[in-house]
Amino acid sequence: MMDLRKKLRCVSLAFSLRIKKRIKKSKIKTVLILRYDRIGDMVVTTPLIRVLHQHGYEVSTISQKDSIDFISKNPYVKNTYVWSRDTKKFIKNILAIRKNKYDIAIDMREQLEVKTFLFSLMTGARYLVGFNKENIRGFDKSIFYNNPNNHITMKMDAVLREVFDIHGADLSYDAFVDDEIESRAITFYDSFRKENEKFIVINPFASLRERDMSYEQLSYLIEQIKTAYHEHCIVLIGHLDLLEPLRGLGVKIFESETILDVIPVIKHSDLVVTVDTAALHIAGAFNKKIVALYGLFYWDEHAQWLKWDFFNSKALPENFDIKNYLHNNEHAWGVKTNNISESLYSERGRLINTIPKEDIASTAIKILNL
Repeated sequence: MMDLRKKLRCVSLAFSLRIKKRIKKSKIKTVLILRYDRIGDMVVTTPLIRVLHQHGYEVSTISQKDSIDFISKNPYVKNTYVWSRDTKKFIKNILAIRKNKYDIAIDMREQLEVKTFLFSLMTGARYLVGFNKENIRGFDKSIFYNNPNNHITMKMDAVLREVFDIHGADLSYDAFVDDEIESRAITFYDSFRKENEKFIVINPFASLRERDMSYEQLSYLIEQIKTAYHEHCIVLIGHLDLLEPLRGLGVKIFESETILDVIPVIKHSDLVVTVDTAALHIAGAFNKKIVALYGLFYWDEHAQWLKWDFFNSKALPENFDIKNYLHNNEHAWGVKTNNISESLYSERGRLINTIPKEDIASTAIKILNL
């Protein structure tokens, strides 16, 4: 079986057959953003979508289903496509996208993966933009981006500046729902609302299990908040099967079917305590008070090195260590809110569930006092 490096070489050869073109901004009216990834990635892309729309561009995007669900009510998005690695769905998406004849496609990922790499080539867009792809002739423009040292919103800013000549843009996040979903969340809160009561939303679980809080951390946090503020209400959001064991702790569990359901729950809260996942960035969209928890998460280090190093080694900082990059996710994905926030980190090389429970509880109580 062909290894990853050989596969990338083959796809690179296909790219080399594409004639590189100089981007003319006057020729761009429709934009396709290639995301392929999770909800949090889509949340941080919303300022790019909004600003381009405000400057007269029609913006469409392709990403995983949950991410597309998240922007389904976004008024700045024209068309959406659900990303799939399934060959039949892959071809169906390509045909639909090529039919719309996009003027420019922007691959937002700096890593290299064979199928996403190939998909970018096959969109049929007039222009193709990527990050750290200066050695690949098929990209009409490569934006230099040193991810480990920059906040993720700097990628959006780089696209706006270097491709569309838009400077000083507002890079705040967006999150939209319709009136029905908003009303459901308000009804949920009103069903147990008391005078002077505050709502503390806790999101203890992520899409990757290694980013989860432990039950010990969570139960201690709940106990301490209830002791200090018995009049306040704690609302848990997340995977219902994981939350069920906590029903006996005197908390409210918000049962949601999609990411859209939890958006207004976060919006109408007074404090959000969350692991490093989409809820963190949604809280930032509404400038909530936030306690954010960060720790190591696992990737295949060998494959990740190839993705970083195969074409874009110039983008890596001196003495780059992928173990440090994987741990220090907080640099790229730090809290973005105009309100009070505090981030807590595990010791290097350890998971979120090793952050001292006392630190989490005391930080949440301190921010509630402010």
